[in-house]
Amino acid sequence: MARISRLLMTSLVLTSAMGVVSVQADTWSSLQGTQAKESAVAKKPASSSATQLLFTEIEVLKQEIQALQSKVEEQSNELRKIKKEQKERYLDLDRRLGQVLSKSAATPVLASADSQGKSQYDAAFQLMKNKKLSDAALGFQSFLTQFPKSTLVVNGYYWLGQIYYIQADLDEARKAFTIVMNQFPNHAKTPDSKYKLGVVLHRLGDTVQAKRLLNAVVKQYANSGSARFAKKYLKENFSK
Repeated sequence: MARISRLLMTSLVLTSAMGVVSVQADTWSSLQGTQAKESAVAKKPASSSATQLLFTEIEVLKQEIQALQSKVEEQSNELRKIKKEQKERYLDLDRRLGQVLSKSAATPVLASADSQGKSQYDAAFQLMKNKKLSDAALGFQSFLTQFPKSTLVVNGYYWLGQIYYIQADLDEARKAFTIVMNQFPNHAKTPDSKYKLGVVLHRLGDTVQAKRLLNAVVKQYANSGSARFAKKYLKENFSK
């Protein structure tokens, strides 16, 4: 009987102990489940924030890509515009160059005439330097008759006037210097032609016109050699 009683007591103790263990196990399991849920709940907002940030970055990148595409398209249009303008300029330059070449090809006789005119002018000038004044005068007259449009015409009339002045052919000298003065007022030979014409007129007896021309040279070409000569001539011949 005593043994049976001890066995019953032992069985009760074990049963009680297992119940306690079972309760503790259930309690621990319950606590772990609660902690897991709380952890999941705690983690959920962080995951949502990261997703939102990622979407925001993607949107920013899209906007930057669109801006770059717009810039590239704008630069492409500008480049096409520049290429078009360059092409138009090239075509215009080519057209004008063609016109110039056509004009040059169409006037070979004129260029030849200018060249021949210079040769004849140079020949007359050389005769004058060699003091063959009559031959030089004929040479300049022939040059002026054949090449009235030459750029050397003014020089031709000027030297012709000088030759006539040296030869004391004052009336012919007057004609030559008058042509230079009236027809070529802005030429480099005009100041001296005007001075020489004043001297010729004075020697021909036209003192009023001579004085007027010499004073005009002094005033109009104040810093030139012609003005100094005119001032000296006036002092020597019109001071009294």
